[in-house]
Amino acid sequence: MVFLLAGLNEFMIWTVRRSWTWAHFVLGVIFVIAAIGAFATPYSAFWALASILGFLLVLKRSLDIIASAMTKDVNELWGLGLLTGIFELILGFRASQQFFPARAALILIWVGLMALFRGISEIVLAFQVRRLHATAT
Repeated sequence: MVFLLAGLNEFMIWTVRRSWTWAHFVLGVIFVIAAIGAFATPYSAFWALASILGFLLVLKRSLDIIASAMTKDVNELWGLGLLTGIFELILGFRASQQFFPARAALILIWVGLMALFRGISEIVLAFQVRRLHATAT
């Protein structure tokens, strides 16, 4: 369903924008084809989506770990970003494993944990913005 809605969104952008119209059209077609494939074989689509999400989680959190380590001189809460990055990196490796029953259970828990880690990151960012605003005024 997400692929279908993403395809419709890209087609709406394609009709409105004047730049990169060909890219929005091609992306819309790819999303609609992916939606048809996901509706045709939902079991395979679930495992493919789990593998892709695990890979993206590993990639994103690796970059977050690097960013928190690089900003430790200017960021007082860099350790919290590093800790959540490490936990999500481990979670991403677990989501990318090959044991299907374990992966299915992990994907169900993964959404909740991802929301929790995202919330922690947003709270840390809010405190940083508040501190920077207080020092600027």
